[in-house]
Amino acid sequence: MISNNGGSTDGKSSHRNTGSKGSPCMVRVGPRRLPVYSLVVACLGLLNAFLLLAAVVIGIHCGNVSERPSLYQLTPQMLIEEVKQLQAITKETMKSQQEAQQLLEQEIKSHEQVKHQLKQNKSLSDNIQRQIEALRVEKATLQSDSANIMQSCGRCLPGFLLLNTSCYFHGRFPSVPLKNWTDSRADCISRGADLAVIDNFDEQVNLFEYLPKIQVLGRYIRPWGLGGLWIGLTDIQTEGKWVWVNNATLQGSGYWLDGQPDNDGALGEDCAALWNVNNSGRRTWYDAGCQKTKEWLCERKPI
Repeated sequence: MISNNGGSTDGKSSHRNTGSKGSPCMVRVGPRRLPVYSLVVACLGLLNAFLLLAAVVIGIHCGNVSERPSLYQLTPQMLIEEVKQLQAITKETMKSQQEAQQLLEQEIKSHEQVKHQLKQNKSLSDNIQRQIEALRVEKATLQSDSANIMQSCGRCLPGFLLLNTSCYFHGRFPSVPLKNWTDSRADCISRGADLAVIDNFDEQVNLFEYLPKIQVLGRYIRPWGLGGLWIGLTDIQTEGKWVWVNNATLQGSGYWLDGQPDNDGALGEDCAALWNVNNSGRRTWYDAGCQKTKEWLCERKPI
């Protein structure tokens, strides 16, 4: 047991332990009394030995740890390898992107070539169509000229004109008064004919060339007043179902002007007229009120 100056086991005064002035301090350790500094030196020695032993143990442990490979331990060589791999991946990616871009450009170029070819084909088709129509007009003109030559041969009645295989009579103002659709048909019947039936494009073009044309400066003008002449087509029986005077139903879309027939007006428009606008023989028809008065066109077979 160690005790200090603060107490004594035998109850004696602490003055016995201190000694005279300048003598070292003593402590009791069991039955023995030892100087204080000797005890301190001994303790420090033990502490130093313990710390030295701990340092040795820690050093050995750190050495073992440093010899083991670590997942987070990177060397410059490893970083260089990683950079090379990334560069290789980037290079391959850029190469693939360039190849894809080249393929896309080739597809775009091919698409443009196809569009250009289609445009050329359409232009060629339009030119051919215009040439065909020009030839038809020329044919109709020649037929009209030949009809004028053959008129005196007695194949048509007086006042009728031979065009192709039909004889036509044009009830023309002011030599004759204008008539409504019903009276116009009655006049044709009295002449051994009927209102004209236009059942093919050649006949349409023939009439376009023969009949007087109206100048409209390239614009569509609604044919009010004296415009046009009656032909033998009507939908008076069933609205929208156009029937010729020979009871044949109109086949195809006909040769109507743009926007016609429109059945305009309070009483409707149930009779067809031909308005020879000076632009194209393909569009000359329009619908009008049957009570309107106009010129008219009769047709009959040659004698």
